[in-house]
Amino acid sequence: MKIGIYGGTFNPPHIGHVFAASEAVKQLKLDKLLIIPTGQPPHKAVAENSPATESRLEMVRIAFSGIGCAEILDIEIRRQGKSYTADTVRELKKQYPDDEMILLM
Repeated sequence: MKIGIYGGTFNPPHIGHVFAASEAVKQLKLDKLLIIPTGQPPHKAVAENSPATESRLEMVRIAFSGIGCAEILDIEIRRQGKSYTADTVRELKKQYPDDEMILLM
């Protein structure tokens, strides 16, 4: 299986995120697209007036609901501390050891 990994703070998720995800699915012929909202970004503080983490997660679910092969994962939100992409990729590789993974940036 060919799996795309698309993470970010998605604060808030917007049409640009959805368009990029849709195009990645089409252009790369992805079988699955994992959408992963960041829990605590390591490179910036989440603004004080930002939605709560659970609200961002729900907004992501709604925003990407039109992409049939998209799956929303909360693995970075559940992880304590800062969310590093390398940790997430290692965790996903354990779950999908035989699949091709493409990190979208």
